[in-house]
Amino acid sequence: MPLVRAALGADAELTHLGCMLSFPGSATQPWHSDGPHMPSHGDERFVAPPHAVNVFVPLIDLHAGSGPTEYVPGSHRDFDRKAAVVTPSVLAGHALVFDYRLKHRGMANSGAAERPLLYLTYAKPFWLDVYNFDRKRYASLPEVAMHASRAERRQKRQKVLDGGVQ
Repeated sequence: MPLVRAALGADAELTHLGCMLSFPGSATQPWHSDGPHMPSHGDERFVAPPHAVNVFVPLIDLHAGSGPTEYVPGSHRDFDRKAAVVTPSVLAGHALVFDYRLKHRGMANSGAAERPLLYLTYAKPFWLDVYNFDRKRYASLPEVAMHASRAERRQKRQKVLDGGVQ
């Protein structure tokens, strides 16, 4: 948290968390940032200070074969910046903190195991992410299936163990 607080201030809030899972054989993602730059109000020299940061915590060691994340340094100030790409190897449980606007992409997982990565997004209190989690973007998602009860799940597992249909 000291890095998050140094970047955003003592009032930084957790806004998102989840797990990204990259399966063996997964492809490289396209370059993207998790959010756009804040408006400059006509001054093209204006670059807003950080308003949100991502914290990536791999749950396995990240190396070239497991699908690490590539970053373009300085792209949080200018998305089109040309710079040498950085692809850090990160040990399981260690954190990598970066500006929400930084251009990045997950690399292909050419390994034999899944690559789970915990992500947490912290932000200044005024900021709301309408870019990634808005209703328009997910309007076409199907309804969420109702969860099976514990008894129904146990019955399904037993059926599989007995050689029945899944």
